[in-house]
Amino acid sequence: MEFIYVATTRSGKITRGSLEATTRAAATTQIRKKDLLLISLEEKKGNLGSTTVSVGRRLGLGRVSLLDRVIFARHMALMLRSGLALNEALSVMAEQSDSAKMRNIVGAIEKAISNGESLGAALKKYPRVFSGIFVGMVQVGEASGSLERNLEYVATALEKDYALRRKVIAAMIYPIIILVATFLVGMAMTFFVLPRIVRMFETLRITLPTPTRLFISLAKFLVADGIYVLIGVVILAVLFRVLIRTKATRPFFHRLILGTPFLRNIIRKVNLARITRILAVLLKCGVTINESLVITAQAIDNAVYRKILVRAAEAVKTGKSLAVAFSDESFVSKMTSRMISVGEKTGKLEENLFYLADFYEGDVDQATKNLSSVIGPVLMIIIGVVLGLLAIAIISPIYQFSGSLGR
Repeated sequence: MEFIYVATTRSGKITRGSLEATTRAAATTQIRKKDLLLISLEEKKGNLGSTTVSVGRRLGLGRVSLLDRVIFARHMALMLRSGLALNEALSVMAEQSDSAKMRNIVGAIEKAISNGESLGAALKKYPRVFSGIFVGMVQVGEASGSLERNLEYVATALEKDYALRRKVIAAMIYPIIILVATFLVGMAMTFFVLPRIVRMFETLRITLPTPTRLFISLAKFLVADGIYVLIGVVILAVLFRVLIRTKATRPFFHRLILGTPFLRNIIRKVNLARITRILAVLLKCGVTINESLVITAQAIDNAVYRKILVRAAEAVKTGKSLAVAFSDESFVSKMTSRMISVGEKTGKLEENLFYLADFYEGDVDQATKNLSSVIGPVLMIIIGVVLGLLAIAIISPIYQFSGSLGR
């Protein structure tokens, strides 16, 4: 296979070329042997792989993930710092992205730049892909002549956000697997095992214990109307998802989640980590406190914290300090307010916000590990108790029947 690559020398000079290799890994190895830093590597168009990519590009398939945005910001910063023109850097990104949708968007942005638009204005046309913080920092970077530096800040912030989300998701994988496995086993018992056990009990001419009678009634109900129960659960799940995304009801559910035991500390720390990180990056890029609060509010998903940031922005407008604006908020920790206060007094607000972000991210990492190590055993105990009661309900009448035969 033939590959086309874009790389930089150790001195920062951009170089392009092509080479023959059996795999992408082999091509990468060859480039490294040339003492080059790889920026992009693509198969030459005309082969089967490039045809598939071309079809995907025409159809606009796929989606733009957070990782795609991280790679875009990081690679754009690298190429601009290496001396590549903005148009050429966008052209390289349009070729190398794994997401067909991202390729289409970057291609459209490249055309907009060629027509005289600024990068910030072009990115602003895609609010679902490039958030307010992304666009705002790019616009500030263009105005101040530090676009590549600001893109690096954006990439770092997005990488931290990506890592934070992965930690939370990783902590929930084990409990979800247990719950799904339990649900599947329960469904199998309901429709295949329980009907046979119920028929066996009905043939026994003895007075069944209360737990067994309850068990039989439940089994009959699930066998007869289990499909309706399942449909009801699915409808409730869909309804809950719709309500939690509806603007009118979202604050209620977000506040409810923030008060849920086991989850509230993690959710609060995740939001505080994101808020302090975004504020720190925006301030470092030269955005004013008031504008930073507004942009951060747009970037935060939690409706409760979004309102807190909006109120803080209004308080800062009236002349209050950021620490004072946060001090009356119950969902903002006292430590956050105090560290911000110290930062404002010493002129090291950005440093203190970065410290808070690192602190909360470390706390989230530890809390998610603890959560997954606690939830797993708790679920296993609950499942064990349920199975134990089920075993007693099944074994008790059999033991009672065998005892009556020996009399």
